[in-house]
Amino acid sequence: MPRVGRFLIYGLLDPRDNSLRYIGKTHKRREWRLAEHIEHAEENDQRPVYKWIRELLDHNLKPIVFVWEKIPADQDWRQAEKDAISFWSASENIEFPYTHPPQTPKSETIVINRVKLENATEGG
Repeated sequence: MPRVGRFLIYGLLDPRDNSLRYIGKTHKRREWRLAEHIEHAEENDQRPVYKWIRELLDHNLKPIVFVWEKIPADQDWRQAEKDAISFWSASENIEFPYTHPPQTPKSETIVINRVKLENATEGG
């Protein structure tokens, strides 16, 4: 798959309750990255995020992927990913529902009702 000239910090939402379940980074289109997550879940990867995705797939659902932040190719995506995970890990300081504005021309406004991160690491 071709790379694009920037990185995306993205989130995965549970479509059942709009809870934020995962923060990641990609240099690919977000739709392609979501397809990779689904593929890993179907291959029985045992990391927490893939267990959650399998639970959704069992109910004929898929995560909602959204762009948290665009990072230019010459900037440090590792720190941006860590910062996003830290922000959401301190969710007791966030007022819900949280409305996140579009970050790209193809993005939509996202409403996040709560946070239950499945990240296995703190990013980077």
